[in-house]
Amino acid sequence: MRFLIFLLIGVFSMANHLINSDSPYLLQHKDNPVDWYPWGEEAFLKAKKENKLIFLSIGYSTCHWCHVMERESFENEEIADILNKYYVSIKVDREEMPDIDKYYQKVYQLMHRRAGGWPLTIIMTPDKKPFYSATYLPPHYSQLGPGLKEILLSIAKDWRENPQKIKEIADNFEEFYKNRKSEVKKEDINKLIIAKILKQIDEEFDFTYGGIKGAPKFPMESTLDLMIDVYMITKDEKVKKALDITLTKMAKGGIFDQIEGGFYRYSVDSKWEVPHFEKMLYNNANLPIVYLRWYQLTKNPLYKEVAFRSLDEMIKRFRDENGLFFSASNADSEGIEGKYFVYTYDEVKSAFEIFDNANELMEYFGIKKYGNFNGKNNPTIHGEKPHNYKEALEVLKKIRSKREFPFIDTKKITAWNAMMISALFKASEFDEKYQKTARKTLDKLLEIMYEKKLYHSYNKQEKNKKEALLEDYAYLIKALIDAYEHTYEKRYLDFANKLAKESLKFKKESWYMNEAKNIEADYSDSSYASSLGVLANDFYDLALLNYSFEYLNLAREIIKNGGYYINNYPLFYPSITKAALKDIYKEYVITSKKPLFDYEFDYPYILWKEGEDYEICVVDRCLKRSSSLDELLEGIR
Repeated sequence: MRFLIFLLIGVFSMANHLINSDSPYLLQHKDNPVDWYPWGEEAFLKAKKENKLIFLSIGYSTCHWCHVMERESFENEEIADILNKYYVSIKVDREEMPDIDKYYQKVYQLMHRRAGGWPLTIIMTPDKKPFYSATYLPPHYSQLGPGLKEILLSIAKDWRENPQKIKEIADNFEEFYKNRKSEVKKEDINKLIIAKILKQIDEEFDFTYGGIKGAPKFPMESTLDLMIDVYMITKDEKVKKALDITLTKMAKGGIFDQIEGGFYRYSVDSKWEVPHFEKMLYNNANLPIVYLRWYQLTKNPLYKEVAFRSLDEMIKRFRDENGLFFSASNADSEGIEGKYFVYTYDEVKSAFEIFDNANELMEYFGIKKYGNFNGKNNPTIHGEKPHNYKEALEVLKKIRSKREFPFIDTKKITAWNAMMISALFKASEFDEKYQKTARKTLDKLLEIMYEKKLYHSYNKQEKNKKEALLEDYAYLIKALIDAYEHTYEKRYLDFANKLAKESLKFKKESWYMNEAKNIEADYSDSSYASSLGVLANDFYDLALLNYSFEYLNLAREIIKNGGYYINNYPLFYPSITKAALKDIYKEYVITSKKPLFDYEFDYPYILWKEGEDYEICVVDRCLKRSSSLDELLEGIR
């Protein structure tokens, strides 16, 4: 019995302070020898009391390089001893705390003059002032320079021997950060920003493979969405070419899972051939919207097929028992990146022996002797579909079915679920089955995530729900507006108005990401559209749907505050630029007895509202009434 007690004590003592977390990412680190703390006062008080530096590591559960750094460094007893002796170590799940992540990504960007990533490594003074930042670090000295061990020992030595020097560096950076924020001034919007966007597309776009020039390549959904708006306004053929090339190359490339559907997070090469194999919910919500919008204009069936396959994969594999959507799946399975998704030449050749056109099928799926990913093949599409394409696809699915699917982070995030709801409502314009899923998801999201106030996320324990952030309000308001437009159920518009008014709690002299108002919201669209950009569009839409100058003024204030970015870098701040274009070119609301999404528009800024057939209005007046939609829209085409 005594032996059993000692054994149990030994087992429990192995776990660190992350053991009670609800975050899948933090739980992955609960048995590390590093004495990790979650972000919170307990860790900060310990750092101050013991005068220890803070080692902050930010990542997420499906991040490949986060897992590599864990295996190499955080499971390493020697490195763990250094961290435990000289530092207070804090782990943050960037999906659970995107406000914290956003702040420290900006710290990294200002220190290095380039974008950061994950894992993000920050070292701070005991009073939380950062002075060192990095992304992935190898455990030991290599040809790239010092490893984590050497860096930790060197900084700890400096802190013991000359703490004032480190404090000065941290204070100087803090001052630089504050001054940097105040440099950007409000600007009136230049009416010629369309010309600026066209120039930036011409300069920055890859007209061979699509996307922004260079590698790695990210889908940049909000940029593509803005470009569709610009094309609808200008009919510029170069914009059309850029969109066609990008969306076709992605649809046929390795960034799209050609076997089961769904987009991976990004491509490591410039041709969209070799992806990083994570599947994120936000990509697979926002990209289908872009593809379906472009399908409406081009009628290319490839775009609708890709959108539907992405949504169907999310519905099949990424939902819980309540119908809410999980956040992401890992790039690795069984400890190997891409193992679930790729094929050897021989296994496919052997499996395709049942077909009389095996070589044609091998060529169609891009299966080659030496592969395109570590000697194996990540399928890419070439040429027209063979007559037995579907049968071959089932064979490739069967091969995968014998493998272990990558880890899925089962965390439910309000903002990301709202993105998926918007995508499903968009898809319902082409297949009504998606509306049922959209409504069920939205109603359940409101039931679980709104209890007197809105919440951001939870994994398995609803009692551990995290406080909502500005992005949750912005994206959920958008989803509710989409729901109202597609159903004319007033309860959705009423709830959108309720949340819009509640969102003002994030506003002081500027907008903040969190209710504590200690991390400012910004305009940059990084992994997805910025909360401020989305919110400005929400306010503009609500101004039209409610005929409200209050909402209009809120939208215009956000737009003006972002004027510097809109005027100078519109293609790279697309969500707030979209709101500015609504203000310049006008958004209209059309009343009708029922939603008419089968009517084809060639103007991007049209809203639907329940009313008599048909009347077109702006925020302060109605312009025209007609029994014919064609006649009604003549003036804005």
